[in-house]
Amino acid sequence: MKRISVYAVLISLFLLTGCVSTQDEKPVIDTSLEQSQRQPNLVLILIDDLSHYGFTTYGADVIRSKHGKFADIQFSTPNIDKLAEQGIRIENAFTHPLCENTRIALMSGKQNNRNYLKPKSQHASDITFSDVFKRAGYTTGMFGKWKQTRGTKEIAAKDYISEFGWDEYVAFDVVEEGQRFINPNLVINGELVDYRKRTDLDPETGRRWYGPDIYNRHVLNFIEKNQDKPFFLYYPMALVHDDHKPTPDTKPNTIFDQFDEWPNNRNGHTGDDPKYIADMIEYTDKLIGKLVTKLDQLKLREDTLIIVMGDNGTKEIFAHVKKDGTVYPARKGGNTDNGIHVGMVLSQPGTIEAGQNTVRSYDGLVYLTDVFPTMAEAAGVAIPKETRLDGMSFWPQMLGETKQHRRHIYSWYIANGRYDDIENNERFTHFAFNKSYKYYGSTKAYPDGRFFDLTTDPLERAGDSYIEVRWGVRRYSGLDINKLTPVQRQAYVALKQVVEDNKNVDAQRLIIHSTKSTIKLGTKLDLNVSTLPFSANRDGVIWVSSDPSIASVNKFGEVTTHKTGKVNIDVYSWSDAKPLADGKSPSFLTSGITDRVQLTITK
Repeated sequence: MKRISVYAVLISLFLLTGCVSTQDEKPVIDTSLEQSQRQPNLVLILIDDLSHYGFTTYGADVIRSKHGKFADIQFSTPNIDKLAEQGIRIENAFTHPLCENTRIALMSGKQNNRNYLKPKSQHASDITFSDVFKRAGYTTGMFGKWKQTRGTKEIAAKDYISEFGWDEYVAFDVVEEGQRFINPNLVINGELVDYRKRTDLDPETGRRWYGPDIYNRHVLNFIEKNQDKPFFLYYPMALVHDDHKPTPDTKPNTIFDQFDEWPNNRNGHTGDDPKYIADMIEYTDKLIGKLVTKLDQLKLREDTLIIVMGDNGTKEIFAHVKKDGTVYPARKGGNTDNGIHVGMVLSQPGTIEAGQNTVRSYDGLVYLTDVFPTMAEAAGVAIPKETRLDGMSFWPQMLGETKQHRRHIYSWYIANGRYDDIENNERFTHFAFNKSYKYYGSTKAYPDGRFFDLTTDPLERAGDSYIEVRWGVRRYSGLDINKLTPVQRQAYVALKQVVEDNKNVDAQRLIIHSTKSTIKLGTKLDLNVSTLPFSANRDGVIWVSSDPSIASVNKFGEVTTHKTGKVNIDVYSWSDAKPLADGKSPSFLTSGITDRVQLTITK
């Protein structure tokens, strides 16, 4: 008897159940949006290195130096607070504790274990929110900190950003990190614009060139130019990351005008002073206020969903002081609450109902991967079949649904390490938590895992021992598993299971589903691919045409014909192709898991 492959059985079932379509499928506008109704503009503002207590709406208005470098400083964020008053404040929003890990997960809606390989190397085959919104007809713009790519041997870093679906961009940290504030080095729509060492002044301000002002100016211009059509504006602000420098509003003016523009501790420079952190927070708020004012002036406010959030906790040299005097130590880089708990505010008057005499809030858990699907649902844009998100939309809750959209959060974190070197990365960790308990999975330092009761120990200091990893982050051993209460035991078992359910599964096979081998010139073909097993973590793929002059293929598997002839369309698995955009490694490997379809283009 002939043996039937288990893969063949799985694929047959998959096709019969309609999970794979061989028909053309595009992101569609949800039918809940009436044809006469304009799609909302989407504005996502990401503040760099600021905890939820950096938004005064959360109840803290003083920032302190942990090491006594400056006296306590009071600050305020009236524009962010007003957005909360006009919309909704998220009480339990969480990210990764470092910038790049957050940005990759935020843009893709996926856990880092599915698409993070090493720092500054996100590959353009990764489908991100800008790709999806551009494909759905949005004009897209990105203005601020980029960080996560350095290009490939084929495409220079300054041009590689456009591979992620941006129509327009002004970015810092593209070719190199350099300077982000005074006299920054930028890439503007593929052109290198370097203000370093310049002595001329910004003609609009009469002051030194200031990166945050430059980004904001382009933001306002982007809104103005695209006011008559739906736009997606991603504004990853450079503030309030170090180096900590005075802003143009710091008094007296001479402080900003004469401050060392260069990064701290480089070639003898001392361009960092933490006492300016409050000025930086308030300038961040001022720039957000300018954006909102522009929307008001153009009468776009009700047509625009604004999301403001932090990318990770405040830098560890600071502490936030709440209005009742409680001190909340900052801990960027750590996976405790003060490293990953961020502020998040959503506002769209007329759509998101505001609170009555108090700020309306959502108390459910929100994870950074939830932002992408939430914006998509708000815009009526379907997530395309080519990408499987880990995030869950909480848009119904913004519209009044009372049921919380998720019960727990799972997080996989590798810091600035490499995906293929977890065993030697002391900072690798993976964990699951809800609002009361947290379980860390097995690591080299703690092979039996760790467990914490967040109701009594929110900063996770339980345990009779700890290890210290980079930047002084301490990881305590946690509660004694043998002494848990029945309620704690129940939570321990449930959260441990969540971690085990997210264990790594390697891809083993790719199968392209195509019913056509011959297509006419001038037509398009959508190819579908299955990654087996279906539970494989890295199910992303890379599409390649053997001759793009005959037929090209994009990251969605869409084939566009250009002239008659024969062409091979190959697909490679993220699981072993190791796609990198670090500017030096091969873009991806072609020696591993693959599949191919041969096409003939006829007249």
